[in-house]
Amino acid sequence: MGDLEFFDCNCSFGMRSILYPESFYKVEDLVKKMDRYGIKRALVYHSMAREYAPSVGNRMLMDEIKVYPFLIPLWTVMPHHTQEFPEPYRLIEQMKAYGVKAVTMFPGAMDHAYSMAEWNCGQLFEALEEHGIPLILGFDQTTWNELYDLLSNHPKLNLILTNVNYRMDRNIYVLFRMFENLFIETRGYQVYQGIEQICNRFGACRLIFGSGMPVYSGSAAVAMINYARISDKEKEMIAYRNLETLIGEVKL
Repeated sequence: MGDLEFFDCNCSFGMRSILYPESFYKVEDLVKKMDRYGIKRALVYHSMAREYAPSVGNRMLMDEIKVYPFLIPLWTVMPHHTQEFPEPYRLIEQMKAYGVKAVTMFPGAMDHAYSMAEWNCGQLFEALEEHGIPLILGFDQTTWNELYDLLSNHPKLNLILTNVNYRMDRNIYVLFRMFENLFIETRGYQVYQGIEQICNRFGACRLIFGSGMPVYSGSAAVAMINYARISDKEKEMIAYRNLETLIGEVKL
């Protein structure tokens, strides 16, 4: 097999309030890193959508990536009740107009600080579920019980869990058995032979490549897939096909 072509589910750019050593912030630097590591496409959000306001950051994102067709917009969303953000039906209209097919959110106490419970986010999750729009959610933003409630209430929602860790198998295996639309990003899943075990138990379809650049290393994320002891077909699924399929099934 030749070099894998990676489709990254979790990249960002833009200035941040916390300086991470060796990280970068310009979109041009992200493009250079992607080219170096063989990452051909990437879902990207703007740091200002997380650290300031989703509506502002989403606009900045669309302006800065317009000359890079291989950078796919990943909008940051939040509940609409305070009128800081559009109602779900209006959000879907805007996403359709701009060709946005995936979203992320930052409900954690250190970020946008809101509840993911049905009484607050139910309408938003319903809209995403209805249109097949993948939600990319960091494990640093939620808890196991919140994940269970979310997936129980919205079993057809495609949810990609990012920023995972090596201690999650005793919970994620259970959720994998219960919810077929749950996926995890590979970058943080640094479990000894963990990728191989998930491929064997649940199928490579549950794993989606992500790098977390610029906070984390794109080269390390790529190496995890290249050196995994799985078949070439499974590597291709993880590297780009799984995400490609999810994006291709979005109904806008």
